[in-house]
Amino acid sequence: MDGIMKYINRMTRCSNFYRTQQLQDTGISGVQCVYLMRISRQPGISQDQLAGQLYKDKSVVARQLATLQQAGFVRKESSPTDRRVQQLYPTEKTMELLPRIRAVLEQWDEILTRGFSEEEREQALSLLRRMYENAENELHRSGENPKEKGADNP
Repeated sequence: MDGIMKYINRMTRCSNFYRTQQLQDTGISGVQCVYLMRISRQPGISQDQLAGQLYKDKSVVARQLATLQQAGFVRKESSPTDRRVQQLYPTEKTMELLPRIRAVLEQWDEILTRGFSEEEREQALSLLRRMYENAENELHRSGENPKEKGADNP
């Protein structure tokens, strides 16, 4: 019997590949879309908070942010309350690209649920949301509390 994670992982890889293909002329990858969306939704988020919310290793986040900063999509500023903390902000280049990123994400949702009734779409979303809540609760129960890192629904 195949496990749920096999298909979730495969869908994630397909999703990243699809976004990369659709946005290849922009200079960002499918993975970087998530970073830009989060930073745009939460201007001033710290690198550590971003890592916690995306459930990513800090070094992976640092590398992605360096690439995005070099390409002109993200800017960093020292926090006025703690100079050691770098706050992240979207640039105008990112803000101009957001509608296109959102459109690609919506297209992918449509592709994933092709042939589904509205009820089936709602049911799939509900089940996935419950699985995510179970996963997050398990991390909390085992001592890894993503909420302490500023995590919310990714």
